[in-house]
Amino acid sequence: MPISQPYKMSCWYGYDQDCSALTSFSSSSGTALFGVCSESINQTYYHDGSGTYPAQGDKVYSDSGGSSLLGDNYYKFNSTWVYRITGGAGVVTLGWPQDMC
Repeated sequence: MPISQPYKMSCWYGYDQDCSALTSFSSSSGTALFGVCSESINQTYYHDGSGTYPAQGDKVYSDSGGSSLLGDNYYKFNSTWVYRITGGAGVVTLGWPQDMC
């Protein structure tokens, strides 16, 4: 059935309005900077940024649906970068090369 103009609200009933595209990446976590540097990368997390890995200001989640923000902690990804989430909002606040550990 063709949709007539202007669009009616019934045309949008099947539209998923809260759909989000999150990017998955592998990571590890730890409570201290020096501790996380030696952790194995063994978890899959998801972020809302545009890059392969999260950057400062991106939100990071433990589930692909984006309903569970990561807690305040240190995280390592890509065997070369560490990032930190603080403030209880799942937002990456700092990031630095792992060789600074």
